[in-house]
Amino acid sequence: MSGRNELHSRLHPHPQSSLIPMMFSPPESLLASCILRGNFAEAHQVLFTFNLKSSPSSGELMFMERYQEVIQELAQVEHKIENQNSDAGSSTIRRTGSGRSTLQAIGSAAAAGMVFYSISDVTDKLLNTSGDPIPMLQEDFWISTALVEPTAPLREVLEDLSPPAMAAFDLACSQCQLWKTCKQLLETAERRLNSSLERRGRRIDHVLLNADGIRGFPVVLQQISKSLNYLLMSASQTKSESVEEKGGGPPRCSITELLQMCWPSLSEDCVASHTTLSQQLDQVLQSLREALELPEPRTPPLSSLVEQAAQKAPEAEAHPVQIQTQLLQKNLGKQTPSGSRQMDYLGTFFSYCSTLAAVLLQSLSSEPDHVEVKVGNPFVLLQQSSSQLVSHLLFERQVPPERLAALLAQENLSLSVPQVIVSCCCEPLALCSSRQSQQTSSLLTRLGTLAQLHASHCLDDLPLSTPSSPRTTENPTLERKPYSSPRDSSLPALTSSALAFLKSRSKLLATVACLGASPRLKVSKPSLSWKELRGRREVPLAAEQVARECERLLEQFPLFEAFLLAAWEPLRGSLQQGQSLAVNLCGWASLSTVLLGLHSPIALDVLSEAFEESLVARDWSRALQLTEVYGRDVDDLSSIKDAVLSCAVACDKEGWQYLFPVKDASLRSRLALQFVDRWPLESCLEILAYCISDTAVQEGLKCELQRKLAELQVYQKILGLQSPPVWCDWQTLRSCCVEDPSTVMNMILEAQEYELCEEWGCLYPIPREHLISLHQKHLLHLLERRDHDKALQLLRRIPDPTMCLEVTEQSLDQHTSLATSHFLANYLTTHFYGQLTAVRHREIQALYVGSKILLTLPEQHRASYSHLSSNPLFMLEQLLMNMKVDWATVAVQTLQQLLVGQEIGFTMDEVDSLLSRYAEKALDFPYPQREKRSAFSLSTDSVIHLQEIVHQAADPETLPRSPSAEFSPAAPPGISSIHSPSLRERSFPPTQPSQEFVPPATPPARHQWVPDETESICMVCCREHFTMFNRRHHCRRCGRLVCSSCSTKKMVVEGCRENPARVCDQCYSYCNKDVPEEPSEKPEALDSSKNESPPYSFVVRVPKADEVEWILDLKEEENELVRSEFYYEQAPSASLCIAILNLHRDSIACGHQLIEHCCRLSKGLTNPEVDAGLLTDIMKQLLFSAKMMFVKAGQSQDLALCDSYISKVDVLNILVAAAYRHVPSLDQILQPAAVTRLRNQLLEAEYYQLGVEVSTKTGLDTTGAWHAWGMACLKAGNLTAAREKFSRCLKPPFDLNQLNHGSRLVQDVVEYLESTVRPFVSLQDDDYFATLRELEATLRTQSLSLAVIPEGKIMNNTYYQECLFYLHNYSTNLAIISFYVRHSCLREALLHLLNKESPPEVFIEGIFQPSYKSGKLHTLENLLESIDPTLESWGKYLIAACQHLQKKNYYHILYELQQFMKDQVRAAMTCIRFFSHKAKSYTELGEKLSWLLKAKDHLKIYLQETSRSSGRKKTTFFRKKMTAADVSRHMNTLQLQMEVTRFLHRCESAGTSQITTLPLPTLFGNNHMKMDVACKVMLGGKNVEDGFGIAFRVLQDFQLDAAMTYCRAARQLVEKEKYSEIQQLLKCVSESGMAAKSDGDTILLNCLEAFKRIPPQELEGLIQAIHNDDNKVRAYLICCKLRSAYLIAVKQEHSRATALVQQVQQAAKSSGDAVVQDICAQWLLTSHPRGAHGPGSRK
Repeated sequence: MSGRNELHSRLHPHPQSSLIPMMFSPPESLLASCILRGNFAEAHQVLFTFNLKSSPSSGELMFMERYQEVIQELAQVEHKIENQNSDAGSSTIRRTGSGRSTLQAIGSAAAAGMVFYSISDVTDKLLNTSGDPIPMLQEDFWISTALVEPTAPLREVLEDLSPPAMAAFDLACSQCQLWKTCKQLLETAERRLNSSLERRGRRIDHVLLNADGIRGFPVVLQQISKSLNYLLMSASQTKSESVEEKGGGPPRCSITELLQMCWPSLSEDCVASHTTLSQQLDQVLQSLREALELPEPRTPPLSSLVEQAAQKAPEAEAHPVQIQTQLLQKNLGKQTPSGSRQMDYLGTFFSYCSTLAAVLLQSLSSEPDHVEVKVGNPFVLLQQSSSQLVSHLLFERQVPPERLAALLAQENLSLSVPQVIVSCCCEPLALCSSRQSQQTSSLLTRLGTLAQLHASHCLDDLPLSTPSSPRTTENPTLERKPYSSPRDSSLPALTSSALAFLKSRSKLLATVACLGASPRLKVSKPSLSWKELRGRREVPLAAEQVARECERLLEQFPLFEAFLLAAWEPLRGSLQQGQSLAVNLCGWASLSTVLLGLHSPIALDVLSEAFEESLVARDWSRALQLTEVYGRDVDDLSSIKDAVLSCAVACDKEGWQYLFPVKDASLRSRLALQFVDRWPLESCLEILAYCISDTAVQEGLKCELQRKLAELQVYQKILGLQSPPVWCDWQTLRSCCVEDPSTVMNMILEAQEYELCEEWGCLYPIPREHLISLHQKHLLHLLERRDHDKALQLLRRIPDPTMCLEVTEQSLDQHTSLATSHFLANYLTTHFYGQLTAVRHREIQALYVGSKILLTLPEQHRASYSHLSSNPLFMLEQLLMNMKVDWATVAVQTLQQLLVGQEIGFTMDEVDSLLSRYAEKALDFPYPQREKRSAFSLSTDSVIHLQEIVHQAADPETLPRSPSAEFSPAAPPGISSIHSPSLRERSFPPTQPSQEFVPPATPPARHQWVPDETESICMVCCREHFTMFNRRHHCRRCGRLVCSSCSTKKMVVEGCRENPARVCDQCYSYCNKDVPEEPSEKPEALDSSKNESPPYSFVVRVPKADEVEWILDLKEEENELVRSEFYYEQAPSASLCIAILNLHRDSIACGHQLIEHCCRLSKGLTNPEVDAGLLTDIMKQLLFSAKMMFVKAGQSQDLALCDSYISKVDVLNILVAAAYRHVPSLDQILQPAAVTRLRNQLLEAEYYQLGVEVSTKTGLDTTGAWHAWGMACLKAGNLTAAREKFSRCLKPPFDLNQLNHGSRLVQDVVEYLESTVRPFVSLQDDDYFATLRELEATLRTQSLSLAVIPEGKIMNNTYYQECLFYLHNYSTNLAIISFYVRHSCLREALLHLLNKESPPEVFIEGIFQPSYKSGKLHTLENLLESIDPTLESWGKYLIAACQHLQKKNYYHILYELQQFMKDQVRAAMTCIRFFSHKAKSYTELGEKLSWLLKAKDHLKIYLQETSRSSGRKKTTFFRKKMTAADVSRHMNTLQLQMEVTRFLHRCESAGTSQITTLPLPTLFGNNHMKMDVACKVMLGGKNVEDGFGIAFRVLQDFQLDAAMTYCRAARQLVEKEKYSEIQQLLKCVSESGMAAKSDGDTILLNCLEAFKRIPPQELEGLIQAIHNDDNKVRAYLICCKLRSAYLIAVKQEHSRATALVQQVQQAAKSSGDAVVQDICAQWLLTSHPRGAHGPGSRK
């Protein structure tokens, strides 16, 4: 059924489902299909459903089930035998001198008995006939089932068959792997056969060969046993007793391997020949190995060669290496098949060594070159490389280079003497694109860093653009390593002969060699040659000689010399001035940079050093020249050039000239604005105009440039008012405008330059506000003196009421006392109540509320807050700044009472916002946020420990001191702008007491103070580190960063906002050195002791302050300055934060703010100045307080949020406890995805234990962590630990036969193990001995011992065994099979497929597809056949492979596979498809007739095989079956198709036939296509008679509708207008003898349907050829010839005539022919009377 479907699918390529054919198949077919696929469970279901217990397939099912069980038990038995052999081999029982140990003999006998009984049990289980007997194991099964006649030749063969013996024989040949089991099964088969023959009265000794030459089963069994016995006898003769004990005796092979050994015939000679050659090869290899391992004298290779050359020719030929090499070549020649073109690698290698040895010896000899030199062991040359040998001859033996080059060229050896000279005497120069690209980016980074570094010293706050190259991790200025040349000083120096030889070959090469030659330090003389004894040894050239030669050679290459000069010019230093180019470059360490540029390995260091030297020396032109010369191919150098130009602008006196080449328009403009004050006026005007003209300048920057230009133009005009001018330059004029603007304005007005005065007024305006300011200051002065009457008079004298209002309001905004504020408020409400805004009314009301709050404060402290009475919010803020939390609590309560229904400019929401802001400041870090650079942490980890330290603080001796470190701090950039001569002293160490610190002349401005992030140690004592509790303080006098211990004093500082201000002890001592020190009072002592005590206690309780340190003002600008400087000395303090937030009205908002503060605090865990453990404790305390606030507010839904954050803090605590450097913040790990990223970062940083803990703590899947840990163990080589880690994350698949390679995790493990099997061992360039040993090992392995390498040797590797462990435990069968296939272990893959009974899909995916894609299909076929010669076990896999190839349309591979399967029927079908596929004409088909011949041959072979095995019922299931009749019918079809093809091919060649229809019709199609073939044959010849015979055979053989075929042919003749051939067709049809009488009329009537295209004469002739009159009438009616039809109709017999005339009448009526219609009607009326006269009246 399946065969017919496959044939139909081949003939009709459309894919069809096999479901419907299976539904209509009989139950026996379903049962057989289940058995073939191995689905025994489904087979039992079919057996039960259809009650097929009595069918033959039921017995087959029983046998197959039992057979599978027996195979498994047999494998277990063999496994036990192997274990016994291994145990016996490792036992301590040794053989005595007289023979084998008795105990060992007893053990061997017992083991043999166990093997015998185990095998017997297995075979008895398979052949057991008790219970349900299996029909096919009965003795008469084949005779009873095969329908063979008694006299048939196969009768005797079938009678000799014994099914039990054959079953045992099948097990021995296909399922056994060990020799012992094979032998036992063969003996079982012989016993079964003997018993079977004895029951029939026959003996196996008397079984003769069949008369027809057919070998029966007994003969085959005898032949195999005979070969085995011969092999045993030969083994016993060649193996000694000791060898037999070690593993000799029976061969360690199976019957399958024995059969392969007996190829090409099953005879003893083949076995003996193969064994003899193998033994001889092993002996020769062993002898050669021993000869090579003989101890050689420790002499150089050349000396050893000279000693061998001194021997005579017989002695050289008698050398062991020479003899064994020749024997090896002979032995390999015997094993090579005759006529093969296999390459003789061994002979080629030996010839190369001998030739090279001869050349080396001839170069040393004085004899002629043609004298033959022979050595016994030329392999001694392999101790050194060829280049080393040649260099030794040139420089040690001083062989002339010309002679050596001539000898090498004579022998066609590819060794370049110039190359050897250059490589030995010169530094290697190699171009490397990857190195160039890498060094290009590194050069950009280094030069950019150097330029930025120097620019940062020259430019304070000016930002520079950085190069776009990738930033490297190294610091080029700090981590640069000096380059050390890899050359050895003992290498040969350049000699005059070598240089002359190089000149003769290439002068340019000689020039480069002179440049690259290293300077001669010491010439080594390892040995004395005869030249030295005679005084002829050549002396190497000195450095001066090489330089002179190089100089002369460079004169011949001016372009090269110019290139060298241009490249060397930026790199030369001051010491190289005045010397020639050749002297400087020859032997120079940095020559490779000049020649190769960025290809040189030292280019980066050389260029960086030269660039840095030019910057340090301020040689700007050299730095720019270096970037131009070596940066031609480097993009994005503009930023570096701009940085150099910026330094030149800042440092050069005429720096404005360097602004024009700057490419960055913004940078150029900013530089011009920054340094314009240094340059002359004309230059400033020019550069500003140039900057403005650039379109790339931003609008904002252009506006600044234009303002500056306008200002300078004003100064230019003012300077031109007087001659000579009053001011020497415009800078002096500007200072005067600032210091004394009235003088300048008066001078301008005196010159009557009103427009200039207006312009000057834009720069220094005198607005109306100045007058208002004057009145305001006067009014405030009077009010401060309590002269209210004069103040009222002043206000009345102001003429403008609006100005008066403004003066009063501004004065109220700047009052200093409560009385003044009340006066101004009363005046405003009295005189300007209607004009006051709502804002002003609120301010007055605020003054009232502020007075109330002021009264709540203690009386002695009211003066510090009275100036803020008009702004209660400022008053509350000042309370919070000074940590007066108790007073602030009363103030907040007062505000809550007074703000009800009042509008004073702020609400309680603003109060809450203020509380939230200062609660946040209570947690601020007192340090700059920086990356963590060290594992710095305090010794305190908890609040409890902090309290212990506070208790210890009472004793000053117990206080810990900070670690001291003496170093010289760098000068702060803020002070560098203050021109003070005392700043240089800071560069000296503080250990010199004579050096007194001198502060700058004027106190620095705030922006000039030393930034917080620049220093981490006190700049005064240089000991105290700034930490979380040891804060930074700025000295207001010098601007330095000092600790609290070094800034205990205060004094008045000029220009400082708060006075007295905090200063450092050094500034205080310097400014008060002339004032005698007063004895410290008790309060100062208390204050001093308070400063010395540690501030840790402020973390756990709300600190108290006795004095006001922070004071606010009513001016917002001043307040902003105070706020910018403000900080809590005790921050971070959780208690202070919570105490402030307790004053807040909204507890829920406070809880969320605490959570936000925790997130902010978590960002500082990576700071080196932070105690991370303390921060986590603070965060926990804040979260607990937030939780309490939520409970207090009844906000239960936020409790889970607090718990979530607490768990995240626990995670951070884990990281902190583990000293993890990159601790994330809470925001970064808030989401599960963020936690996952954290876990991944831990794993990437190899914190595997920490990653597992974090995953467990956060509830993440730990699979990834365990897998990463396992991979790390795997990479470290700890395979045992890797297995333990992987066991926690890897799981075996649910279905081992699924079509994938297992989980991705297992694939990663296997991929890594596979990549680690053969690690790459890097060798140094001069490590030639290791290279030669590797070459020798490779040659010995690949060339000499290729035949003895066992298949699958790679599986002995530990890593491959580890791969198999993971694959077998955690992956699928497909992954295991793919692994075997990848590593060329195809046999293991096939055996695993069989053992696991994997489905065919696994075979296709894992074995078959890789095999045919890699061209190893023949290897696969050989292995399949070697494992199972019958291919029975591969049946389902081969069928699946065929279906796969058919689906892929790989028909060539399919045909090859079908031939391998010996499936002749399907192979014939494939040949037919090859014949008809894509053919467009029979000309093409004629060229492919060979495929039909092949198909016919396949069918013939199939017939022979079926006739040969007709008596046997058991046949292979996977080969297509067909009856002999069907095969014969198909062969006839093939023969007929060949005849048709030859005929039509001939016709197409002659031009008589053309095929136009597609697809091309053949006899392999349906009946319609076959009829087309018949028509083509009839019409394709010269005439119809030419091909009618073949067409008639087609019609007869296929029983086609002949009449229809003839009609189709006739119609085509009409279309071709071949009317004469229609008559020939009619003649051939009538003469065929098989046509009916009416066939001719039918053909003609069919032709007349196309009557319109037929000429009248031809039409009439065709009608006349019709024999029947009725048909003629029909013909005339078809042709619309009604009158002719009428005339014939009336001549017929009356009844027939009436019917015919009626047809004519109907046709005339349809066509509208009234005349014929009337004639017919008249005849019908008149024909009745005449009808009575009889037929005779028609005459």
